[in-house]
Amino acid sequence: MEEIINKVELSGIVTLDLINYKPLKQEYIVFDLVPYLFQKYLLKEKVFRVDMIQINWSQFTGKEVILFCSNDAIVPYWAYVYITSLLKPFTNKVYFANQQDHAELIWMERVKNIDYSTFHEQKVVLKASTIVPPEIYVCATGYLMEHVQSLMWGEAGSPVMIYKKKKNL
Repeated sequence: MEEIINKVELSGIVTLDLINYKPLKQEYIVFDLVPYLFQKYLLKEKVFRVDMIQINWSQFTGKEVILFCSNDAIVPYWAYVYITSLLKPFTNKVYFANQQDHAELIWMERVKNIDYSTFHEQKVVLKASTIVPPEIYVCATGYLMEHVQSLMWGEAGSPVMIYKKKKNL
């Protein structure tokens, strides 16, 4: 019987699957200001500060926190700054985003923080997935092009060539 040869493995192509950087729901907590607003639309400073002091902030330990207001209330910027100052001792990751964008914001930040130098002069394929939004792929592509020998799209067995570094003569 003839030995099966894995040509993909021999090609030296490295696959980067950006889905691995997608935040899981249990990794972050959403903090909505609406419950702390008078009649859900007005921030009364004294009441707000008392409410904030009564929160057990340790529940946010080790989590990434998305801070937002889920309605059209006009919230002064200092309120977000104040909440961030209360969260800071428990988490280093506090983001501000609207309800639809909060998970993508964390995902984007994680993709920006990939150590792209590990792909230096490598042949890299960005694994195709309909789950990964285009903005995540665009972000990763910008960083990868600074390091890779070639960048491809799809699957390692049948990738589409996107970029190839020009050889210096």
